[in-house]
Amino acid sequence: MSLAPELAAQDMEALAEQAALLDLTSDAMVVRDLSGIVRYWNRGAERMYGWTRSEAAGKQLTVLLQSRYPQPLAEIEAAVLATGHWEGELQQVRQSGAEVVVSSRWVLRRDGSGQPAGMLESNTDITMHRRREVQLQENELRFRALMDSAPDGILVLNAAGQIIHANRNVAAILEAPVESLTGRSADDCIAAPLREQHRAHREAALQQTVFAPAEQGIELAATRPDGSELPVEVRFSHLRLGTRSLVIESLRDIRDRRQHEMEEHHRQQLELLRAGHLATLGEIAAGLAHEIKNPLAGIAAALEILQGEVCSEPEVMADVVQQVGRIRNIVDDLLHYARPRPPAMEVGDLNAAVERAVRLAAPMACQHHTRLMLAPGNLPPVRHDAEQIERLVTNLLINGVQATGSGGTGSVSVTTAAEGGMASISVRDNGRGIAPAELPNIFRPFFTTKGPQGNGLGLPLCQRIAELHGGRIDVRSQPQCGSTFTVWLPLTYGDKTPNPDR
Repeated sequence: MSLAPELAAQDMEALAEQAALLDLTSDAMVVRDLSGIVRYWNRGAERMYGWTRSEAAGKQLTVLLQSRYPQPLAEIEAAVLATGHWEGELQQVRQSGAEVVVSSRWVLRRDGSGQPAGMLESNTDITMHRRREVQLQENELRFRALMDSAPDGILVLNAAGQIIHANRNVAAILEAPVESLTGRSADDCIAAPLREQHRAHREAALQQTVFAPAEQGIELAATRPDGSELPVEVRFSHLRLGTRSLVIESLRDIRDRRQHEMEEHHRQQLELLRAGHLATLGEIAAGLAHEIKNPLAGIAAALEILQGEVCSEPEVMADVVQQVGRIRNIVDDLLHYARPRPPAMEVGDLNAAVERAVRLAAPMACQHHTRLMLAPGNLPPVRHDAEQIERLVTNLLINGVQATGSGGTGSVSVTTAAEGGMASISVRDNGRGIAPAELPNIFRPFFTTKGPQGNGLGLPLCQRIAELHGGRIDVRSQPQCGSTFTVWLPLTYGDKTPNPDR
């Protein structure tokens, strides 16, 4: 076809040869005049856009392809007239309505006199390329989001061990910006004495044939820019992407775990020490019980006989009898604490044992003019030793009554409840409370805040009974505001009998 009516006849043959060559390219080659009318449309344009040469000829190119430009069209055309060429990306629409992204190159065409006559556009379809780029960007964003959402620090290493990506958590662990980590050797992030071990495990990960997270990490020490070190657990995995081999390294800050392990070790040591003390105390208590209780029984019998005789000092005799009874109670408490019998566990009514304890404590509460209140909750049957629970609650009630004094304003309340798989027995008083400095010691044997009236075995015995039932005892107290002791017992203990030596 003719490119322009004004072309000389002698140019037609040369143009026909050029057109034949343009039809050989896979790109869309379009010639338009300065007003934007299509004058030439090669076969590549037919394949790319869907319109035939005859359908496109004479059409306004911008309207036909619904072209969207990166800048105003007038500016682009002015640049072509000034420089003779322009390159950029365009978004266009095919005959089918599908969008196409092209890399477009424009060249100014001049007539025989050198005046601008039109423009040659060469458009290459880069739609799939752009889609892949967008997909790659989206994948990278997702990858970074996943990396940054990981609870551990993550490093992506090349085969030589250089860091090519680091997530935010590893930057926080190492206290270094992500940008400062990229390109560094991962070995340099580990304390110098441990770098060889780190390198050996990293290189061993490269021998993996398939991607598999390491089942067990190694504990190393990471080093920070300021020279400080912190314990970390490190794991390596090999990831193969095509011909590339990458190593995924995770770092976990284990300071809290180390602290917990130290505390647990300390707790276990204390438990072992306590068990040893209890065993020794049990031997002593058994000996004392034998050596003291038998003479006490004889003394008590003799005193009963003497009380029946004429005595010039009956008050003194009564005091002696009372003190002998007190010694006997101390020995009994010591023996119960140091060598408690295994609880005779039976499923039954826990409230009944609590009610019996309240009745036992009622006379003392009456003597102290202390109001005693019971509010039993709705409890399911609980596996317990009724006699031991009765003793435990009685001790707590007596302590509460003694803490309130005898001014007539004291009160002690007992409540029971079930929550979270546990039964609770709470004894609350409005007495003098316990000083914060004394709270850590109240369950220690022989520690007492009652002076000569206390033997320091009541609360340790309560704690021992609770533990033998698989439970515990908690306390909240504030000076001059009273105390609350809460015993927690499991609602279901199982069939095993607790071991009193644990």
